[in-house]
Amino acid sequence: MIITPDIMRRDTIALLKQIDLQITQVQREATRMGIEPHQLRESNGSWSMTPLLLAKAHAYSTLVLLQTK
Repeated sequence: MIITPDIMRRDTIALLKQIDLQITQVQREATRMGIEPHQLRESNGSWSMTPLLLAKAHAYSTLVLLQTK
């Protein structure tokens, strides 16, 4: 399978859209609970937004690297 920079960009943009949908869901759940999204924790005690924001930062980093010539 050949992966071109265009395929990587397309897939990374699709991934960003999925991450944004997940972030929106966390924001809705936090609002429902009457707290700010950054205060929401998972059942194991970890922050809900941290992995989503990290994934988003990595995806943006990938896009930047794909644009560098």
